[in-house]
Amino acid sequence: MTQTALALSALLVLSLTAACSDSKGTTSSGAGGHPATVGAGGDGGNRGSVTSSSIASTATGVSAACGDGTCAATETCESCPADCGACAPIPCPKNGGIFCGGNGVGGDPSILYVCKNDVLEVLQDCQGACQQMPLGTPDQCPGAIVVPASLIDVLNAKPYVEQSCVPTTYKNWPYSAQACTYTSGGITTTVKVANPSPDRVGRWIVDAATYIPALQALKGSAQSAYESGLGAIGLAMLYQSSRIFALEGGIIEDMGGGYVNYQFEDGVSQPCTTGCYCRINSLHRTEWCGYRAGLGESYDACIAKVGAANHTPAWGAECLSNHVAAWTSDANEHFRAKAYTANKSVAAACPPGQCSPSAVVAAVKSAYGL
Repeated sequence: MTQTALALSALLVLSLTAACSDSKGTTSSGAGGHPATVGAGGDGGNRGSVTSSSIASTATGVSAACGDGTCAATETCESCPADCGACAPIPCPKNGGIFCGGNGVGGDPSILYVCKNDVLEVLQDCQGACQQMPLGTPDQCPGAIVVPASLIDVLNAKPYVEQSCVPTTYKNWPYSAQACTYTSGGITTTVKVANPSPDRVGRWIVDAATYIPALQALKGSAQSAYESGLGAIGLAMLYQSSRIFALEGGIIEDMGGGYVNYQFEDGVSQPCTTGCYCRINSLHRTEWCGYRAGLGESYDACIAKVGAANHTPAWGAECLSNHVAAWTSDANEHFRAKAYTANKSVAAACPPGQCSPSAVVAAVKSAYGL
């Protein structure tokens, strides 16, 4: 053997040694500077690991098969735990956060995860590339939202204020609106409204349901129960607002003491004290700031921004601007915030894999006050 051949042979041995060593717990930098952990920090050292047997099988033309006892280069702890072993828990930075794998965390780039108890749990298989969203917005699976017909049936009731309506405009509202004069409980009043369609609200609910993993897990596998859970969210919204977003004017309601003409501005009752719920799903500012804190913002800074009580201009602006942003979108951040809050009690009542579909639906109903 020549000196050149000996040198090349030695270099090959060193390269194989380094590859095997690197597959047993080192950490490297992923795309965009995010840490892509391998080993104890991410995949238990099994994902994509190279072994001498897998090299040999490739060299001899024998294709790897899951269950042959060898973790080949084409196998991972997720695709073949029988050969590669179970995946180690993947740590995550913020409980409640929703991440695509590889977007600042470990995991599979085609999987959408939720951070729970400081580790990632699978929320949804995107069946392709997961969509990474801007900072402050949860990542998501791309694709069209499908609203079940059963949910549309729940949402289809005509808002009771839409009795005698004409087109109108409202400050900082760029879309169509109506000025409606109506009578309820013997009281007649006028209100400017921007009421979303049943289909639009249905899209918001289907999107928000992904923030309740126990409910989302029923999709397809227990479809009837899944749709019942969606319907519960829709029914809770109807009890809260009848699908009415009041830009300005009177909303007549009987809260137990007789009919009252409550005045609204920017989707929030005016005046108000500690409630000041934002329509159409009656989101409280503490729920909103709790959700934002789950995305990494400061809860206290959020409360300071929107105000801890009363109808503040900032809270009214938040309520209206969210409605503007959601009007043509499949997602509504306030519906997501409500679902994020509801999931705390749903997750406590139904830990992963420990509830029947009907029990999950019951937990969802309870979380939404039904």
